[in-house]
Amino acid sequence: MFHLKILTTWNRSNIQLVIVDEGGRVNLGGLFMFMTISVDGFFEGRDHDISWHNVDDEVHKFAIMQLRETDAILFGRRTYELFEDFWPKAAEDPRISKDNLEIARLINNMDKVVFSKTLTKVEERENWRNVKLIRDVNSEEIKRWKQESGKDLCIGGSNLAVSFARLGLIDEIRIMVDPVVLGEGTRLFEGIKDKLSLSLLKTRTFKSGSVLLYYQPKYGK
Repeated sequence: MFHLKILTTWNRSNIQLVIVDEGGRVNLGGLFMFMTISVDGFFEGRDHDISWHNVDDEVHKFAIMQLRETDAILFGRRTYELFEDFWPKAAEDPRISKDNLEIARLINNMDKVVFSKTLTKVEERENWRNVKLIRDVNSEEIKRWKQESGKDLCIGGSNLAVSFARLGLIDEIRIMVDPVVLGEGTRLFEGIKDKLSLSLLKTRTFKSGSVLLYYQPKYGK
């Protein structure tokens, strides 16, 4: 597990996220994004509905595996608020499944970084620890940190993913395509203006009919 150190000044543009290991060395693995979408390309339906997500025991096991390979989740504000509202409560729910309890435990224990200029603060509690609020990130610093070894970081949230993709910071795009057509909603990568070519790395088919696609972005090609 890495540790976060925030170097701040009164000038917000100079706020930096520094990730170090216990010896004080910069330590960062790859940056990947993970999103679930419908066949027609929406990551959420009307009124932000995600009740259509295809979640079963196999998907839960995959989520646990992916979280165990991840050091931190990087959030935009809206996705962070959804997680903050759901997972701490899930950890205390006696009806929760064993797999969901493990997911809640992993999310609670890992570092959670929120990128937002509108949030004024983030609060930690018993089932929601290791949270940091960041205003701005120096992309050149992040590129250097990614040369060091370490577990991966997961980008959660479409808007944040768009921002990171524009800066060429995403190393891998993981898209879970659920077997459903929504017809309306919010499309993934909404706001991307320029073409971004992708190379298919591998696929995984789930018994439910969902297909997980692993892509590597080809920036500038």
